Amino acid sequence: MEVLALVYRNLRARPVRSLLTLLGIVVATASMVLFMSFGEGLRKALGAELSSVGPALLVLPEGVEAFSAGYPELRPEVVGQLEALAGELGVTKVIPSAVFVRGGFDPTSSFAFQGLPQGVGPKDLYPNLEVAEGVVTPGEGGAVVGGTIAERNKLGLGKTLRLSPEVSLEVVGVLERAGGIADSVIYVPVEAVHAVLGTKNYTSVLLSVRDDRRAEEVAAAIEARIPGVDAQTAGDVLRFAERAVRISDLVRFGISLVALLVGGLLVANTVMMSVYERIREFGLMRAIGARRRFIFGLVLLEALLLGLVGGLLGLLLGQVASFAVNWYTVREVGLALSSVTPRLALFALLVALGLGLLAGVLPARTASRIPVVEALGRV
Repeated sequence: MEVLALVYRNLRARPVRSLLTLLGIVVATASMVLFMSFGEGLRKALGAELSSVGPALLVLPEGVEAFSAGYPELRPEVVGQLEALAGELGVTKVIPSAVFVRGGFDPTSSFAFQGLPQGVGPKDLYPNLEVAEGVVTPGEGGAVVGGTIAERNKLGLGKTLRLSPEVSLEVVGVLERAGGIADSVIYVPVEAVHAVLGTKNYTSVLLSVRDDRRAEEVAAAIEARIPGVDAQTAGDVLRFAERAVRISDLVRFGISLVALLVGGLLVANTVMMSVYERIREFGLMRAIGARRRFIFGLVLLEALLLGLVGGLLGLLLGQVASFAVNWYTVREVGLALSSVTPRLALFALLVALGLGLLAGVLPARTASRIPVVEALGRV
């Protein structure tokens, strides 16, 4: 306790410098927590999203990523082949889908249209969805709007949606918000998307299978029987997403590393300046019997204390920033994209402590090796 009191007294003796150093660690830790929280949030969101999807299989053109919304490439012949194999493979539903995304500079001006066949509605894709008003199936010339996009753009029953100068649809249904990607999609007849894009192709085909059939076996059979397609299960999609999130984690950590290095240099500078200002004090300690390792530990403890307090405050600030990000993303796209998990919090604290430890080693070593005669000779 006496050592901690000595450390605290020294840090208080130089309040401005200590505060600025602490601020550097807080900002560095908070930025790392916020950047890394996006990866944790995406993992949670994708897991929840895939668990709510009804169809067990997603058939895509070979080499196309699961979350790609590019130009449709699956020919109608592929849909016919899948329908012909349905009974043999235990497939209960074959739902071809064409996706059209009209981008904008911000979420309020971006729209995703998912074209579905006649008689198929969003509940066939997401069984947990409920209709707030109107009908749940688009029907010819109609559109069913997800809860978030309806609220954000004030799209109620009877509103007209213009997909292109030639294609317009009337809102015939509005879904309740369910807290997922489905809330930000407009479901329309597939013919409308075909007319806008000038194609008869599909983006993907969703398949439901009987309970007594394994999705992995059905996927392998489809790939063996139909050339040029990839059949992916929810597990395959999740594994792909996990690899993508891990890569993005490394990128975000690399960006955070710059802020962490700046914070570490601030700690090293503060502690080193403190050492030079206290040379006579260290000399007196050595003269009355203090060992080198005591002085080394004393200086190192100052750096560790700065790292710990800065890490805790940075974690708190990162949590607040994560809450603000989620408030915005839930309102705009219906998903919480940031999550500060216990694993991330522990990692952030360990990084902050490691930062303090590494930044304090050189100043502590310098302080412990100051010659007693030279130190006492300073005025």
